Amino acid sequence: MRAFLGLLAAAVLAAAAPAKAERFEFVALGDTAYNLPQDLPVYDALIRKINQARPAFSIHVGDTWGAEPCTEANHRYVLAQFAKFDHPVVYTPGDNEWVDCRRPEVLEAYHRYMAGKATPQDLGLLLPLRSFDGVWESRGFADPLASLRTIRGTYFGRPQSLGGRTMPLVRQTDVMPDTPTAENTRWERGGVVFATLSVPGSGNGVTLNDEVRLREAVARNRANVEWIRAAFAEAKAKNAKAVVLALQAGLFVEGEGGDFTGKALRGGTDGPFYWTVFAIRDEAAKFGRPVLLINGDFHDLVIDRPFMVSQGEAKPPLYGNITRLQVYGAPELKAVKIRVDTDTPWVFGFEPLY
Repeated sequence: MRAFLGLLAAAVLAAAAPAKAERFEFVALGDTAYNLPQDLPVYDALIRKINQARPAFSIHVGDTWGAEPCTEANHRYVLAQFAKFDHPVVYTPGDNEWVDCRRPEVLEAYHRYMAGKATPQDLGLLLPLRSFDGVWESRGFADPLASLRTIRGTYFGRPQSLGGRTMPLVRQTDVMPDTPTAENTRWERGGVVFATLSVPGSGNGVTLNDEVRLREAVARNRANVEWIRAAFAEAKAKNAKAVVLALQAGLFVEGEGGDFTGKALRGGTDGPFYWTVFAIRDEAAKFGRPVLLINGDFHDLVIDRPFMVSQGEAKPPLYGNITRLQVYGAPELKAVKIRVDTDTPWVFGFEPLY
């Protein structure tokens, strides 16, 4: 009996023990190679610089191109670019890769227009697309959902990262087979739980003029909320020291957020990012340890605490444990190196890399 009680106590202590601490570094980047072909050598140089830093892995938060056709050939090219990283790369898709996909002939005319070389035929194609009927019927767009299916098949067909060296990932579809979001992944390193979320810019893919696309957005939004909860549940079960969430969309804009968040929520509390922000905010508050949110979309380096709500000088702020890192973006093809040290209260440190 004593032996049994001893084993039981040891098991309880093992379950409650904190995840093993480890100092390591990883890299975050996004919104890369917009201006072709001139951005390609700059991007290649950035990849070499990242490889020289020897991170444990890199996270690309989407927008792997600018205004380019969303073809399978272009996705295969991006896959080859990711293979130039000599370490694991975890990717979460941006809006340019599917939500904002335009028809190839529209993009060709647009590029000539931007270069000051538009022909009368180009203007005859582009101008009607700006009319109410053109916008309402999405005449300039390719099929966004077909592009999303291509992304899921190209990058997320296996439970592993991309990159020259891969690492195992848990896809949401592996543990929640009724969800559509294979692009939502999770992994752990050194006492930290990492997860990606399928939240692109351009309104999170929400549109009121296309019922099929709206149903997709609702299903994906529900899956994202479930994945946020699952990430924090995993962190609690593993007694993790911190959580990192990565997505593409910029969730905040300038202005006061009132008692909901410190900064104004993009689209407001009736907008397409409300449930994502609400879930992150409340799960992070219950977790109580450092949480890092990484996003791209706005092409400007920002490190702040947009969730934090002041309670005056006598009480600590609400949601102050959530830090946001918004990465660089084209035309500044730069990355950010994040140092992780779970023996410190703040866990995360940041350094530009270029």
